[in-house]
Amino acid sequence: MMGIFRSLQWRIGLAYAVLVCAAVATPALAGNTGLAAAVVAPAASLACIGLAFLLVRRTVRSIRGVTEGARRLGRGDLEHRVESSGTDESRELASAFNSMAGALRETVRGFSDEGGKLSAVLDTMADGVVLVRPEGRIEVMNGAAGALLELKPEGARDRPFMEVVRDHDLRLLMTRALESRQRERDEVELLSSRRFVSAIATPLAGGEPAGVLLTLHDLTRQRQVETTRREFVSNVSHELRTPLSSVKALSESLESGALEDPDTARDFVRRIHGEADRMSALVEDLLELSRLESGQAPLEIETVDLAALARGEIEAFRLRAEGAGAVLQARLPETPALVRGERDKLRQVLVNLLDNALKFTPSGGTVTVWVRAASGGVEVAVQDTGAGIPAEHLPHVF
Repeated sequence: MMGIFRSLQWRIGLAYAVLVCAAVATPALAGNTGLAAAVVAPAASLACIGLAFLLVRRTVRSIRGVTEGARRLGRGDLEHRVESSGTDESRELASAFNSMAGALRETVRGFSDEGGKLSAVLDTMADGVVLVRPEGRIEVMNGAAGALLELKPEGARDRPFMEVVRDHDLRLLMTRALESRQRERDEVELLSSRRFVSAIATPLAGGEPAGVLLTLHDLTRQRQVETTRREFVSNVSHELRTPLSSVKALSESLESGALEDPDTARDFVRRIHGEADRMSALVEDLLELSRLESGQAPLEIETVDLAALARGEIEAFRLRAEGAGAVLQARLPETPALVRGERDKLRQVLVNLLDNALKFTPSGGTVTVWVRAASGGVEVAVQDTGAGIPAEHLPHVF
């Protein structure tokens, strides 16, 4: 490049010198002879050459400035501008370069802003997103995808998808999408994290081979709810069999002659009432579950003293605890523990906890009820010395 500039400088300089000197020296030689012509003509020629050299040097300096500006622009210095000097042509070139640099800077800023917005959207999405380039390397992975796949997004970028994601079903889904050039969908259980996801692999248009966009929607909570619902319905159905069998047996006994014995008949009728109440409670639980799932269970919110509520339920369970040989004790505050909530629902929760605690606490054990202030609210805890809940059933506790 420097050689080209030097060649350009000398060629243009010589052209200027020849033209200007010819114009000046010709009239001088025509009107003067002898010694005067011999002195004036070379002096005029030298002056013309020097002037042309200065003009060309100034122009070349401006061109070099534009060249250096282009280099700095290519290195990412979008704020660099070229000084407008030299001839009209060089000033026009510098002005065009500065306009181009300004437009390029605004374009890059626009891309940067759009990239920032896209990054913010991806980071706040609940669904996982993985973008795989045509050569099979991960280009984008958001935080949700990293959490589902138990990967660090920054560590997975630019690495092969088949190497990073060690799940056979997801690999197979990606392969099917690439081969069919169609969107492929499947529900996959991620063995590493024991989570269920709905995975969609979408081939990207505009290239051969094509990249793939993989989206992951977490279905774990939905599957857990479905499993809990099935287990609950199964348990209720099993629980209903016992009272139904009892009612049938008692009614058959009454038909077989127990009605003739008044004391036996009254006892059987009382037991039938008890079994009917038990079935009614189970059916009410099913209806309550249905109302809660449909969002049609209205709540009557009021101020509730949890200490007084716990004290009343402890007294109600005390006889049962004594009959089971367990000690039921309370750790309640002397002042009211006021919260906003629905009294009946809070009582139901406490009754369920106390019922389970006494049911699984052996004779000689202890059940303790705590009511205490905790981080801006009130904590109610039921602690027992029973066997506890097996680890495989803990995910179903809520």
